[in-house]
Amino acid sequence: MSADSIGADPVGVTRAEHFATVAQQRHAATLGMWAWLLTELLLFSGLFLTALILRLLHPEAVQAAAGHLKFWIGVVNTVVLLCSSLTMSAAIELSRLGWQRPMVGCLLATASLGLLFLVLKGYEYVADYEEHMMPFLARRPYALAEQPATRLFVNLYYVATALHAVHLVTGIAILLGLTWKASRPGFLLRHQNWIEVYGLYWHFIDLIWIIAFPVLYVVNR
Repeated sequence: MSADSIGADPVGVTRAEHFATVAQQRHAATLGMWAWLLTELLLFSGLFLTALILRLLHPEAVQAAAGHLKFWIGVVNTVVLLCSSLTMSAAIELSRLGWQRPMVGCLLATASLGLLFLVLKGYEYVADYEEHMMPFLARRPYALAEQPATRLFVNLYYVATALHAVHLVTGIAILLGLTWKASRPGFLLRHQNWIEVYGLYWHFIDLIWIIAFPVLYVVNR
């Protein structure tokens, strides 16, 4: 069955003037995204390494603090982001085939799953607040005040998860803007590579959480 018989749109990339070929333009865009993601990975790696060192130095305190984390939310959010990676991958494949409408649907599904993750994370933060598990709030009692070392892990947990949430919020905002552009006629003929390059960023967000979940929730229990 040909592409024309199933209503696929032409697929391509409009070459910018400062590139010699479309292939060079694609390579530069992909390389630029990978370079930036590697710097972000170094940032998160430092946080996760610190969490593991705390586990070695203060095992009892870290276990006590990790015991207050909502394990079920961590599990559900992991599944949510894995599903979002699946829909993002589907959007990339559909963009290569020129199937614009189902591609847009997959992009919207990806954004919706990202929002669901944030809702669940927000619920977890509220539960932590109600359980007095926010040691950085000076005017509110801290549940594990008798174990000072727990503050180190709990504060690190908030820094790591909040930083991940910032990346996710940014990713959703960009994704919604990209989806709006991708829904316009002729998008895949001019900017198909935008979908692929953005897909790297979304998969990076998922990868960070896949690392964060075992480091923060599983290893320390």
